[in-house]
Amino acid sequence: MKNLRKSLIFMAIAVVFMVGCNPQYPTKVQDETLEKYLSIWNTGNFDGIETVLATDYEYIASPNYEALKGIEAFKKEVSGTRSSFPDFKVVVEEKFGDKDQLAVLWSITATRADNDTIKLKGKGISIVHFKDNKIKDEWLANNNLLWLRQMGYSITPPEKEPAKEARK
Repeated sequence: MKNLRKSLIFMAIAVVFMVGCNPQYPTKVQDETLEKYLSIWNTGNFDGIETVLATDYEYIASPNYEALKGIEAFKKEVSGTRSSFPDFKVVVEEKFGDKDQLAVLWSITATRADNDTIKLKGKGISIVHFKDNKIKDEWLANNNLLWLRQMGYSITPPEKEPAKEARK
């Protein structure tokens, strides 16, 4: 887990350095594709998804970084998210990249479907890779603990074991 986090941080830093060498990115096509992708998340409307996602698309997200593979898995993820948070909205704060990838800093707002008093806010980063002008994969990292706390969960440390008596 620590290695994945370090890898994501390294990738983001590498992308920042590449931006200085390639100021023309994101391209118009990358921008348009990313906007269509975000529109799917923000509306749940899958029309034209085949023009946005590669057939071998993968969604890899924190905390477990297990890939959801394929367009149908993506649809299920978006539908599940929007079912739990009907007003789910992701907004790009900043983006930069190079020929085949973008780093996207984003923020999210959402309200729980079963309790409209629970309003969530969060920020995160995604590394989006492109293949043939479509999104091949997204690596997403955010603060899952923040989301859980906003939903009313708390972290309780395990009880300490009683100290063992000193040996005589």
